[in-house]
Amino acid sequence: MAAGAFAAASHRGGTLTVVTSLLPQPDPVVAYGVNDLPALSVVYDGLVALRKTGGTQGYTLVPDLATRLPRPTDGGRTYTFTLRPGARYATGALVRASDFRRGIQRQLTIGAVPAYYTGITGAQRCQAQPRRCQLSAGITTNDAAGTVTFHLTQADPDFLYKLALLLAVPAPPGTPGHVIGRAPFMPGTGPYMISAYRPGTSFTLVRNPHFRQWSYAAQPAGYPDVIRFDYVADPGRQLSAVMAGRADLVDLLANSQPSRGLGLRYPTRLHSSLRTGTTYVFLNTRQPPFNNVQARQAVNYAIDRAHLMSLFGLAPGEAAITCQILPVDFPGHQPYCPYTTGGSNRTWRGPDLAKARRMVNASHTANVPVTVWGYHGDAGVGAYLVRLLTGLGYRATLHAVSVSDFYTAISSPGHKIQIGLANFGSDFPSPSTFFLAALSCLSAANNGAEYCNPAVDKLAGQAQAAELTDPAAARALWARVDHAVTNQAPWAPVFNSSWTVFVSARAGNCQVSTSYGPLLDQMWVR
Repeated sequence: MAAGAFAAASHRGGTLTVVTSLLPQPDPVVAYGVNDLPALSVVYDGLVALRKTGGTQGYTLVPDLATRLPRPTDGGRTYTFTLRPGARYATGALVRASDFRRGIQRQLTIGAVPAYYTGITGAQRCQAQPRRCQLSAGITTNDAAGTVTFHLTQADPDFLYKLALLLAVPAPPGTPGHVIGRAPFMPGTGPYMISAYRPGTSFTLVRNPHFRQWSYAAQPAGYPDVIRFDYVADPGRQLSAVMAGRADLVDLLANSQPSRGLGLRYPTRLHSSLRTGTTYVFLNTRQPPFNNVQARQAVNYAIDRAHLMSLFGLAPGEAAITCQILPVDFPGHQPYCPYTTGGSNRTWRGPDLAKARRMVNASHTANVPVTVWGYHGDAGVGAYLVRLLTGLGYRATLHAVSVSDFYTAISSPGHKIQIGLANFGSDFPSPSTFFLAALSCLSAANNGAEYCNPAVDKLAGQAQAAELTDPAAARALWARVDHAVTNQAPWAPVFNSSWTVFVSARAGNCQVSTSYGPLLDQMWVR
């Protein structure tokens, strides 16, 4: 036995216990939350995946159930995949090409984010008539040859990233046309399978007896024999269980846990992904006073980003102060900060209240009433924003609601909420997830700022189109988009954060992917 194989075998076995107040959902068609991805990414595979590792290598697309990454043809509108021979579900049944069409049809009719796949020919008809959904024109399959071909209505440079999401995994014959919430669960092809789900109690994964590793990059064989998620509502009990070794991991992102105290006491037991999430204050560009660009820029100058970051209790290195839209560890990021004291245009050095007040006066928006929307348990952020706006000359008040009501309200197109704090994390490593999904004229649910600039949308379209032919030019164009939107100030970006977990003393080899979160199958617990 080779030394590497012996080392791997010596770490194999045991039960990895995760404590959480958000149990995973068992159906990949709705696997969209930070609580779902770490669990279901070891159960299900798509045609392609992002490399299962931390760091920038985790941005790399790799073939998964497909033998290779295809080159699009027909002007970027056609993608043809060949399946790996012999891939089997946890039931032992062979994966067939037609299963991928069935999986996409489920996403379009009952899934969490069907909009990612509406560019497939016939997909919009599927949504309009879900009971008659047939994607035979948009996804042609040949079970004998093991080929799957997608036909798009127009080129989509992000299409492979969308296929790498768990939302697009194959569904074998007999999979129900409704979201699965109890056994029997939809079988997957990964190293683990769902053995039990008890809502409000536990979620358990065990080894898939039919799994044979085909790609270490896409789906490596796991180390623990069992991965168990135990429901623990109280944050203090979650942390004490991991500190004492009764559990092995708590996901601080999924459970909204601060990390600063843990970082001081247990610096080697905190593990983080790249910093690709953006926490920001949105400024509604269609409501006074923030329909005035100078008023929006004034807030950007006045806001104390360091103080806001401290309110969230983030550990050093877990977050980075920012003034711009694209996160610091994200493709296309070029440092830019026009809103700071000290004359720097790359790094934030502190708020400039004097300049902010001059801009409010110049905008003639002083004394306008402003209602700050916040949510219960926001660490005092809403109260801080009220004080900030009052100091700038506005008549500010706070309206606090539940977290769910807050995000439901700001996600409604045409809402009249003037200002509030939110966060945004990309679903895949493409700048389009920020500018086309959250800050464009076509954005809907994610555009809390109600921002629309046709000239910027045109530039973003050029950047996206260049991704297929000239990636370097695309990155330069995305940087221009980033700086242009930052100048328009629909957001006051505050900091970029990472996906962070806290582990027990016995847990080893912890890695955190920006796309899948903690790679639970790669942890050692023996």
